[in-house]
Amino acid sequence: MPGQCFLMSPDFQPVVPAVLSFLDNATLYSSRFDDIYASANGALEQAQHVFLDGNDLPRRWQGANRFTIVETGFGAGLNFLATWRALRQSGATGVDLHYVSVEKHPFPLAALEAIHERYSEIGEIADRLREQYPPLLPGFHRLHFDNGRVTLTLLFGDAAEMLHQLQARVDAFFLDGFAPARNPDMWSAGVFRELARLAGANATLATYTVAASVWNGLEAAGFALEKRQGFASKREMLCGRYARPVKETGNIRDKRVIVIGAGLAGTSCANSMARRGWDVLLIERHPGPAQEASGIPAGLMRPVFSLDWNPHSRFTSGAFLYAIRHRLAARPLDDEPTPAGNGVLQLARDAFHFEKQQRIVEQFSLPRDLACVVQTREATEIAGTTVAGPAIWFPSSGWASPAAMCRSNLDHSGGGVTNLYGCDVAGVRRTGACWDVLDASGQVLAHAPAIVLANALTVRRFVQADWLPLRPVRGQVSLMPQRIGRDLRTAVCREGYITPAKDGMHCVGATFNEDLPDIEARLEDHETNLLRLESMLPGFGEGVTTANLGARVAFRTMSFDRLPVLGALPDPRRPASGDTDGLFTCLALGSRGMTWAALSAEIVASRVCGEPMPIEASMLKMLEPDRFLRMYPERRNQGGKPGGTNDQTSDTGAKPG
Repeated sequence: MPGQCFLMSPDFQPVVPAVLSFLDNATLYSSRFDDIYASANGALEQAQHVFLDGNDLPRRWQGANRFTIVETGFGAGLNFLATWRALRQSGATGVDLHYVSVEKHPFPLAALEAIHERYSEIGEIADRLREQYPPLLPGFHRLHFDNGRVTLTLLFGDAAEMLHQLQARVDAFFLDGFAPARNPDMWSAGVFRELARLAGANATLATYTVAASVWNGLEAAGFALEKRQGFASKREMLCGRYARPVKETGNIRDKRVIVIGAGLAGTSCANSMARRGWDVLLIERHPGPAQEASGIPAGLMRPVFSLDWNPHSRFTSGAFLYAIRHRLAARPLDDEPTPAGNGVLQLARDAFHFEKQQRIVEQFSLPRDLACVVQTREATEIAGTTVAGPAIWFPSSGWASPAAMCRSNLDHSGGGVTNLYGCDVAGVRRTGACWDVLDASGQVLAHAPAIVLANALTVRRFVQADWLPLRPVRGQVSLMPQRIGRDLRTAVCREGYITPAKDGMHCVGATFNEDLPDIEARLEDHETNLLRLESMLPGFGEGVTTANLGARVAFRTMSFDRLPVLGALPDPRRPASGDTDGLFTCLALGSRGMTWAALSAEIVASRVCGEPMPIEASMLKMLEPDRFLRMYPERRNQGGKPGGTNDQTSDTGAKPG
């Protein structure tokens, strides 16, 4: 619709990338701040002297289970790469390194490659970094390396704002912004307050600058400081230690966890906990994994962008990017990695929607390998069959079998998961420092210090969770026989979706019905799916009748605000008792389970283990179970559900995956 005005959310600030520039073709330089990124005497050498030696590393991480570093100013990632190399060379075998770095003006991927090629001594790990380097979207981006031993969390945005959104306990700070006189925002009192808030007991810091404003600001924030010998031509540098008392949070030291439910949520949590070295017992009431909503034949995995950058699109897009970075993304039905170009075409509903799609791609400066606008002719060429109109093409998205993803989660858990299938859990109870899992007769099936409830709607049989406002939503997919001469090269979606044929069948779906308990396939749902197919791919289903279709019916679990329920589960009956310490949820993945599961599990595992959180604190508050008690404070000291459970609003665009 020409002339239509689209408004951005006031919270959305597009990332303005750094521009690649060198002084004398040698020293990396920022024209924006008229300053160099690192010493002309060697960036890696400066990283070693100032940041590693200045924080007494690697000695301090020897013997630790986890060590967390926060850096201000990621730049080209050279301090991170130097630290990663030092970890490898240190011989420390039991420590997991969490490296968190904030950057307001990150380099594009091509610029990073040009910079890194100058440092052959870190070439291999620099390649690994660039393989996972995210698109330049604002917010948090978590990357894993060396089988999870090294975790990098990039925060793209203003330093003070991003640090305010970080939940972590930090052991060392690398303060590496441009010179205070040229970039004062990086050295503000607000930044220093956030460093103090994040500091763990005996946290240290190091920086190349000894400017009086930096000394005074850090000292006022609670750091005891000293000057040391600087690097190369710089006479002095600054080191410090946080000098105020720190209230440490108690972490679970007995690394045993029970995960209840073996769908996408449960198997993803089992995988995330096992990769952290925990012993995981996975309990499922069915004879095997993926027997309910995760058992649909195929669904889609793709990001969701919106002009207002609302919580649903922020979380979904972040979850998608996390999933594809860590090989938990869409897999075809034969369990092999999704072939390049498999992709998803999201057709525009009308001219207004197409203009909105174009504005989204422009607003977010989305790279073409993530999303691009295509006209009808190009969309038809991509799909291999006639499509109804223009679209957004998501080349890195895909379609997959959720059950295959569940099996992959378990197969790649390093042997740390024990499965207990065909076992129906009737309840859980806290006994001392552990949780007991009970059967219907009250007998203890297992016990552990931590439990993750990932059993969808059946969680409401547990007294600790019966107040959660969850609801079932029925979905039916139609299985349409493949026909000679009617091939489909990629998945296509609009109000519904269709996948390429596997084993001679296309998956067409999915309906979205609340308050409908039918478990058998319904004729009218087949008709709905065929009508949606015709609106996407005219003529593709010609000659197909409902009698030719197979079906799969499943009930997804959703919260009334259509966001997942992730994190520590409070007990509204005993809000101050602490009785639910060690009880966590990974619930209500709804119609986005394939996209949301990996990041949801990472959030829960990070919370269980006391690690830096992978997403913003403001988003965490929107996902935690406690949000429902904040919405309905009158229920905090009562049992039962908060209001709103009969809300009929549904996300019509939230199809499986």
